[in-house]
Amino acid sequence: VRVELPGGAWATDIFVENGTVYVSGTGEYSDACYWIDQTRYDLPGFWGEAEGIAVHNGDVYVAGWYENGSCYWKNGQKIDLTVNRDSQAFAIGVRDNGMVYVGGYYMNNHHYIIPCFWKDGNNRTDLPIPSGGDGEVYDIAIMDGNMRYYAGVALHTSSFAGYTPKACYWRHTTRTDLQLGGSTFDIYGAGAYGITIDGSDIYTAGYTDWFGQAAEPSGGSYPQYWKNNNIHDLEGGPLNSWGTGTAYDIRVADGNVVVVGIATVESPDPTTPEGSFTAPCYWLNGELHFLVNQYDVPQEIERWMDGNAKGVFIE
Repeated sequence: VRVELPGGAWATDIFVENGTVYVSGTGEYSDACYWIDQTRYDLPGFWGEAEGIAVHNGDVYVAGWYENGSCYWKNGQKIDLTVNRDSQAFAIGVRDNGMVYVGGYYMNNHHYIIPCFWKDGNNRTDLPIPSGGDGEVYDIAIMDGNMRYYAGVALHTSSFAGYTPKACYWRHTTRTDLQLGGSTFDIYGAGAYGITIDGSDIYTAGYTDWFGQAAEPSGGSYPQYWKNNNIHDLEGGPLNSWGTGTAYDIRVADGNVVVVGIATVESPDPTTPEGSFTAPCYWLNGELHFLVNQYDVPQEIERWMDGNAKGVFIE
């Protein structure tokens, strides 16, 4: 069921507690904000964006960035992380003991993009990356209320492509590179945008980006998820060179795997190029379901099919 959020440009993450829905995002005037159910709360910091949200003991934590660097907000109060340089915070989680962890990246003095996490403010820890590469953290999951896992991407040097981005996760500060699913002669790279824990299993959601070929579909990104290091392809990738597909977040409940993202739409209009649209969707145990129906959207909204599903939460 589609729920419109007032005064918003886009929503980035979701958290649910006792039936109350918390959503982070950006307001219509390019400032960070969050919603509790359908009430919007603006966050300080010009030209900001809120990327991740968590709730702990009644306190609302939001991770993001603004014009001067990365930050997080606790109940609307801004706490700076890295300032006066290129830096973004994408994910936030709170341990059972109340310690706040934020994942993202910053640019160091040598102009490398360094994946990192911050603990309780600007106490930053760099995460390992391959020699000569960059990296970013996009999501965080906390196992048993204590151990932190970070999903993201790390660049590896490649004799064919120069650099190959690979999806990975870090357990605290130990990196695990995820299965690429093909040769670097065929695959440009991959990334992991979402992560969740189910028992001792680590699930990550993301995409693989293939080089173009002579025949259609000519390359593009395909949605997938990994259970531990085993890759599972998802339907909804390119139908031709206009299409794309990406998995942005993932949750597991009672043995069911729920992934959200975007997928290529088969056009019902013969005058529209096949696969030229993507739409928000979810996959339930690998089966694709689109979230947007033309007749559920107000008629004045143009390009009604376009959108992203960026976060999923199962209470």
